[in-house]
Amino acid sequence: MNTRHLAATLALLAATVSIATPALADGKTRAEVHAEAVQARAAGLLDITEANYPVVPEQKSTVTRAEVIAATKLARANGELDVTEADYPRIPAQQSTVTRAQVRAETVAAREAGRLDMTEADYPAQYANLH
Repeated sequence: MNTRHLAATLALLAATVSIATPALADGKTRAEVHAEAVQARAAGLLDITEANYPVVPEQKSTVTRAEVIAATKLARANGELDVTEADYPRIPAQQSTVTRAQVRAETVAAREAGRLDMTEADYPAQYANLH
């Protein structure tokens, strides 16, 4: 049993060394690799986090601050600016094609026909489990 463990350990060690050897073939010392890392960090090449990746090149504005403020005021006046998840997507108001009395009559007819006040318990079977 110990012989098998020893053989497995030696085989694993040999495989690890053969995999790691190409990475060490460049002949750099730990100090040289460390110096390269320090240089790269100083050049801003290593400071990458999810906050600044991918690196977006700086862009120059093509409009003045006054133009941006004017466009913002116009968008707010048109109701295009204050959009949150509560009012997005913005659906424009539509004129009703029926009167209030007609809506009331339809509601009363639907309630009398049993098509209103449905819950999970009394939902029509033909509509259940539709995905």
